[in-house]
Amino acid sequence: MNAHTSRPLVSHRSRRLSLARVVVHVSHRVASARPRVHPSSSPSTFRRIRASNSHDPISSPIPPLTPRRRAMNSASVERVAFGVTIIALAIHVAWRVVVERIVRATLASARWVRRELVLATGGARRAARYVPVLGHTIALFRAVGSYPCTWDLFARWGAEAAPRPARVQIFQRHCVVVADPELVKRVMQTNLKGYKKDTEFSYEPFLEILGTGLVTSEGETWKAQRQRISSALRIDILDDIIAIATRAVERLSEKLERAKRTGEPVEMAEEFRLLTLQVIAEAILSLTPEQSDEVMPNLYLPIMEECNRRSLEPWRKFLPTPEWFAHRKRVAMLNAYIIDMIRARWKKRMSGVKNPNPDILDRVLASVDEDEYGAEVERQMCFEIKTFLLAGHETSAAMLIWTTWELVNNEEKMKKAVDEAKRVFAEVKPGALPTREQLDKLDYNVSALKESLRLYSVVPVVTRRAVEDDVLGGCRIPKGTTVIISLQGVHHREDLWPNPLAFEPERFTGGKGDELGNYAYLPFIQGPRNCLGQYLALLEARVVLATLLKRFKFVSASSKNGAKHTKAIPIAPADGMWFTIE
Repeated sequence: MNAHTSRPLVSHRSRRLSLARVVVHVSHRVASARPRVHPSSSPSTFRRIRASNSHDPISSPIPPLTPRRRAMNSASVERVAFGVTIIALAIHVAWRVVVERIVRATLASARWVRRELVLATGGARRAARYVPVLGHTIALFRAVGSYPCTWDLFARWGAEAAPRPARVQIFQRHCVVVADPELVKRVMQTNLKGYKKDTEFSYEPFLEILGTGLVTSEGETWKAQRQRISSALRIDILDDIIAIATRAVERLSEKLERAKRTGEPVEMAEEFRLLTLQVIAEAILSLTPEQSDEVMPNLYLPIMEECNRRSLEPWRKFLPTPEWFAHRKRVAMLNAYIIDMIRARWKKRMSGVKNPNPDILDRVLASVDEDEYGAEVERQMCFEIKTFLLAGHETSAAMLIWTTWELVNNEEKMKKAVDEAKRVFAEVKPGALPTREQLDKLDYNVSALKESLRLYSVVPVVTRRAVEDDVLGGCRIPKGTTVIISLQGVHHREDLWPNPLAFEPERFTGGKGDELGNYAYLPFIQGPRNCLGQYLALLEARVVLATLLKRFKFVSASSKNGAKHTKAIPIAPADGMWFTIE
């Protein structure tokens, strides 16, 4: 080993510290150095030295440097040296930040160019209304608040390109829209590991509700959460839902009886929304109807409304408007309310107090070990509860109002549903609850609910992000591409559903049309990530629908009834849904 190679390697940090030490050492030497006069020096030499260190040529000889002055000079030099070191370090850090940003931007640009080239040459056809640089952004934003709306455009582009994907560009984001069962199955099941939830784009406006809950989590976290939730939704919870839904529809019936006497129209979309919130709030947290009506309309529903607006108006997230501050306050209040309930329930559990009628929260907490419980568990459960609230009432309310609307507009189909409801409930003993076996006989009512979910596609799209290169429909899909699965596009394809825009409950009677594994019917998704609460939602909805249909006649009371909301998910009526009750 020669002299050059034997020298130790020194890190950048060590070199910076060594430099600082040298500066301090030299400064000390300079400060402490004084002219020394040898005893043998001549008087003239002494006078020259004295003159060079004096402001006045005739001043007295320089006094010796006191310890105090020496300490002051040393401290000043140390401060200067420290300042120089800080400045040098700041310059170094700033340079590293700039370089790292440049590197990241360069890599991001390279990845963007690669996606562009792969998609351009990979076989996927570009959707209509493309504009250079901005892609399809202008077309999509013009569709907000109009017809066809944003979801209609996705459905059209996906169906026109099927069985291949359609290329879409939103700002600088590369996307493909798919509306084919085989492609959906590839993304949702056969290559599940190749696609992740798109939390950076489509789910981002809803993360204040969903957080790291079951809808957005991945991998082992998702598996553990799904196991915990599925165990809480065992078959016995379905019997609880029958009782809860029956109590809720009885309360609504009292309100409708009053409207029947007065002749005043009732906005049924909002009534169904409040009813399904009462049901899910009691099922999860054992909230009374009064507690639900106090908390949910004032906190949860305004939060959901703002999240929906941000999904199509993303700038709202960054503008410090009064609504921005109000939204932030509501989110904090809802989180605090739920976490306080979790803590109170856990405290009761630890003290040995059991809920005689355990709800979903009790069942979930039963799977938590004492040494596991803490702030992180509380936070995660808060997200799970909010996810339950979102998934547990919005879809149910939407399918109830659209089913009611379609039946009101078709006298023959309404008669079938009413006759079936009267026949089944005639078997129920007075004062008793219907059993699951009896409710299973509501075949036409359940088929009407399923057909509404197909026709209106209350969740019109779901998205995934490709985490590796793949091939869909013979087209190359590069890593980083956003895959927009148009459920509405699948549900409205005429080759899959003849006369797709007609309301035909007969498509599903006798168990036809759904859950066949062919990915043509997707309101609850299919595959490993299908909706855990789908049976709960359909059971609740059939109790409510059949009870109301056998008791009341609904008559449309507004010319605006039937228009779809263009911004909200799940798809709700644009201007409410008004009926008079007979």
